[in-house]
Amino acid sequence: MKRIKRLFCIGLVFIIVMETNAQETAKIRTGFGVTFGKELFLFDEGDASGLTLPFDFANVSVVIRGTKFRLEPRLGYFRFSRSSSTSFGSGKFTFSNWRLGALVAANKIKGSTNYYYGANLGLIFTSQSSNFGSDSDSESKTDFFIGPAIGGEHMFSENFSLGGEIQVNYISMGEFNGESSIDVSQTAISTRGMIVVRWYL
Repeated sequence: MKRIKRLFCIGLVFIIVMETNAQETAKIRTGFGVTFGKELFLFDEGDASGLTLPFDFANVSVVIRGTKFRLEPRLGYFRFSRSSSTSFGSGKFTFSNWRLGALVAANKIKGSTNYYYGANLGLIFTSQSSNFGSDSDSESKTDFFIGPAIGGEHMFSENFSLGGEIQVNYISMGEFNGESSIDVSQTAISTRGMIVVRWYL
């Protein structure tokens, strides 16, 4: 996992340098984006597999767009909390994750619309905790994801665009750092459908 993180960081630096050199004479636009969408997971865990119900998510991003290239670092946060009460006592379970990644894509301009296709990659930092009576437990893990992405945006003005994007991500899941002695190897395929609002400076 440490090697994957190192390669991921080196790759992002390399892409930024290449974009700067290749687009010296091109008009580069920068801006910010907000993404809303739904995600559906198909997971594989040893001999078991399954399909989750789609859940909502939101991301924020920084957009760096040239005439033929697009780089969009993204940050997302998800949190789920559930409280329960029984005759034996009350408890609470909390699950949360931060998703840090980037869209790296080729960009094509046609009139007032930008079309793009490329790869989405990054890391997911997950933590979960549970409390029931006097017992409590917390653990965390790091996952890696990568997959193709395709999308488009329509420029309603020089600074404002509305678009959509579809992703298919392969997720390699790490292990929680708890005290469990069970060795679990887990992967997942997720599909994401998104609406993206961007504001360019």
